[in-house]
Amino acid sequence: MKSTGKLTINDIAEAAGVSKTTVSRYINGHVEMMSETTRERIKNIIKMSNYQPSDIARNLKRQNSNMIGVIISDISSPFSSAVIIGISDCLESHGYTPLFVNCEDKLEREESYIDSLIAKGVSGLIINTTSSDNNHLISTACKGMPVVLCDRYINNYNFDIVTSQDAQGMYDLVLHLKSQGYTRPVMFTQKWKKNSTRYIRRQGFIDAVKQIYGYSPEKDVYLVNNKDKCSVYDELLKLQADLKPNDIPAVIGVNSVTTIRVLIAIKKLGLLVPNNIGLCGPEDWDWEDEMNWPTLVSPHITTIVINPTEIGSKCAKLLIEKIKNPDMPAKKILLPCKISVRQSTLRI
Repeated sequence: MKSTGKLTINDIAEAAGVSKTTVSRYINGHVEMMSETTRERIKNIIKMSNYQPSDIARNLKRQNSNMIGVIISDISSPFSSAVIIGISDCLESHGYTPLFVNCEDKLEREESYIDSLIAKGVSGLIINTTSSDNNHLISTACKGMPVVLCDRYINNYNFDIVTSQDAQGMYDLVLHLKSQGYTRPVMFTQKWKKNSTRYIRRQGFIDAVKQIYGYSPEKDVYLVNNKDKCSVYDELLKLQADLKPNDIPAVIGVNSVTTIRVLIAIKKLGLLVPNNIGLCGPEDWDWEDEMNWPTLVSPHITTIVINPTEIGSKCAKLLIEKIKNPDMPAKKILLPCKISVRQSTLRI
């Protein structure tokens, strides 16, 4: 997208992921052949951009610094630490200086940091967003700021993004559980509605169970709060109460932290893994082999292997490419996930 500060039909088409002709037809009221989704997407982009000159537009005109703004939703997580390493190493090797900020999972802080980083004259933004509903960032991108999303999607805009094939990873994991004789796969997850990674993993779990087991498992998604030490334990008690006599359960944690908390709760209840219950989840910390958390606990944990360092590195490379070629079409880079099978799910 060109840094002109004024929205054009080309800009709207790129943002919406449609052709210039489609946008032109919408503007001229010829919407009868368009889907409701397409109409709403174009409408929202036009509304949020509002064609008004702003500080963002003025700063984009002098956008020639070697600084890159990097906004992280929660910098305290091991996943974020690995992402930061990948971003930092790549940017610095290409002569750019990253400016990292932490939003503490607060959208208002993210919006404030976007404006302050642009005011500092950054050449682009890498965003690990706090929310999939993010009108402020869409407005920023519409005005020409190069933006690459890290791991998490934003609704109603065709952003460049680097993330993992989470849905496929969940399918492969559920298929493995089926092969090991588990009859009741369940998921433990934090709030997912505005976190696209959790949303995709949850939906991937639901779709996989429907296809592989032949039933709908919405009631087998247990909502937890990792900041409440009792939350996972309480939900595990609910799972135990929900089990039918012949059920053989296996818990999938939505991320590494949740999976570890489930393991702690399982041991507190005196259950045996994998004899009484299976346990698995994403391995998204990217530590060295000798510090690989799934092999430091007993039993060793089956995981979907995610590579956050590579996600960060590819985000940085994609943003550099976008800065050099503002008119290039938006790219979606999906990194493959593999299953690492260990003792926690091996029953056969």
